[in-house]
Amino acid sequence: MAEEQKKKKKKGLGGLSPEKKKMLKKLIMQKAAEDLANEAKAKAEAKEKYINDLVPKFSTDGKDVAALQALCKDFHKRLASLEEDVYDWEAKIRKQDFEINELTLKVNDTKGKFVKPVLRKVNKTESKLDKIQRKEAKKSDFRDNLKSSREHEADKEGGEGENE
Repeated sequence: MAEEQKKKKKKGLGGLSPEKKKMLKKLIMQKAAEDLANEAKAKAEAKEKYINDLVPKFSTDGKDVAALQALCKDFHKRLASLEEDVYDWEAKIRKQDFEINELTLKVNDTKGKFVKPVLRKVNKTESKLDKIQRKEAKKSDFRDNLKSSREHEADKEGGEGENE
């Protein structure tokens, strides 16, 4: 009798059998799927209502050219104002993103945490060749930067005059 009580306690989840556990899990998943579908439907309805409130319904039947032009101008004004709003919101978002980045940098500076830059692989032979070329360039630059003596300048001037 004591063994049977221990087995009942060890089952877990209130002593549910594997079939009942599967059924419970299935019901929970169905409920979650229904909730997600209802939430998506509610969002779509709210969006549709907002759009309908923002833009009134209109008909072009039986209107003359002047009325249609006035309607077009009205829609153009609304479109321009909405585009201005979009631009303003984008500017605010950019500004906030910049401020967030600045603040995270300040926090990292105060904490001492820094973002490690990603290092790129460098070919060792290329770096050695570059180093050798830089050394050779320094040697030739030294010779080029020396001032020439007056004798060499006179020889150059005299030699050029003879060829003329």
